[in-house]
This record gives sequence, structure tokens and C-alpha cells, in this order.
Amino acid sequence: MNRTDEEEIELLKRVWSEYGKPAVYGVAITMAVIFGYKGYQKHQYETASAASALYQNLLEATQAGQMAQTLSEDQKSTMTHVVSSLQDDYSGTRYASFATMIQAQQQVLENDLDSARASLEWVLNNKPEAEVEQVARARLARVILGQGDEHAQAALDVLAKAKADEAFVATVEGVRGDAYVALGQLDQARDAYQKALDAARDHGESLPILQFKLDDLAANVQEG
Repeated sequence: MNRTDEEEIELLKRVWSEYGKPAVYGVAITMAVIFGYKGYQKHQYETASAASALYQNLLEATQAGQMAQTLSEDQKSTMTHVVSSLQDDYSGTRYASFATMIQAQQQVLENDLDSARASLEWVLNNKPEAEVEQVARARLARVILGQGDEHAQAALDVLAKAKADEAFVATVEGVRGDAYVALGQLDQARDAYQKALDAARDHGESLPILQFKLDDLAANVQEG
């Protein structure tokens, strides 16, 4: 059974009376480490709890609007406030990354691609968990492509840092194929789309849009 803080203090007093200063110094150091670790654990728990609560507020405030793909002014204000609070006070938590990605999604729906790009770049700059990073990279590359074909190389540069996690191959390679198409590099686009299709099939997924893109490339080659 773990000792309470009061029991640990009583232990310190007893050791002091029985063994004198030399022994108690060692015990005091050990207990300082214990108390410090407990304080750290408590801080981590409180940080996670507060960040989670803010994130839940964001979900509740925007849920109805997300389904309709529009947000009221009050919902937008709530989103801005919550995301800013999470970024400022809890930037190291997954909730800050999740909330910022929700914000980016909404910014895309509103065709505010510059803001969406900035939001997703914030996520990546704050070193999220590996899975979150891969999703953020794919979404950022797609947003950059949406800003115009002249940004296709920048999109490829973002994807170049994506880890080779098989769970995200289909997503990453699909976006990579779109970037190559924008650059007019059709052979590379075909390879990327094929990798995406193969990866999707390996995971039991059906992505007809990728097959359509491959077929469209083949038709363009024949016409050429």
C-alpha cells in the first residue's frame, strides 16, 4: 500500500529522532524526489484534464455546424477561443493538435486555405504524435495543392518528410500522385497512385477514386 503524504512526513520525523542528521539527509533527498515526482504526475494529470475539457467544449460547440459544414458566429468564436487557449497553454498535448486540425478543416470548408495552411503548419511545428503527424502532413500537402499547381513542389516537400508507416501509405501516395499530376510528371503520378491503390487493397479498402485517376492517366497517354 502506498504511503500518504502525511505518513511520509511522519517517517521523516521518526528517522530524525532515531538516527540523527546524517541518516535523515539521505531520507530527505529520497523523499524530495518522491514528492517532486508526485507533483509532476499531478501537474501532468491536471494539464491533460484541462486540455481534454477544452477540447470537449470545442466538439460540443461545433458538432452541429460541422455536420452542416457551416458554423454560426458564436461557434466560430468558440472555436477560435478554444484553439487559441489550447495552443497557448497546452501546446504539448494531443488535444491542441486535434483542435487545430478541426480548425483547419473548417477553414478549408470556408475556402480560407492560407489560414488552414498556417493551422496545419502549427501542428507539425509542435511535434505531434507520429499518427497525427502523418495525417497533418497529408492534409497540409492537399491544402497547399489547393492553393494552385505552382505550389505542387512545396506539397511534395511536405510529403517527403512523411514516415513510411503502412497505415498511411494510401493517403500519402494519393496526395503525392496529385502533386505529380500538377507538375506534369505523369509517370511519377502513375507510380504513386498505384502504390496508394496497392496499399489500400492490402488493408481491405476500396478507393475507386484512385482507380479513376489511374485510368484517366492511361487515357491521357493514349490520346497523346
